Amino acid sequence: MTMTHASRNQKDNSKQKAPPSLWKSIILVIIFVFLIVSLFGLIIFLFIRGAQQLGLSSTAYVIIFVIISSIFAWVVKRINDTAAGMSQLWFPEDSDEEN
Repeated sequence: MTMTHASRNQKDNSKQKAPPSLWKSIILVIIFVFLIVSLFGLIIFLFIRGAQQLGLSSTAYVIIFVIISSIFAWVVKRINDTAAGMSQLWFPEDSDEEN
């Protein structure tokens, strides 16, 4: 019986992942943001250049920029929400019950 109980504990421990360390997460976020900003610039460049080749007006340039910027803002918000959720793992809030 002790063998099955020990193997269950090992399975339970292997299923739970520890949150990544703070420094590792900061570096990953910096790299991820750098990639997102680079892709944002590249997408803006390609879409505006395509609009220029099609002979679209400058109003079309603004519309393209607004659409792509709104998608970029959504991505940044999702990153922010994820980081806010993970910050509770690194910095748990102190409860007032202890005092």
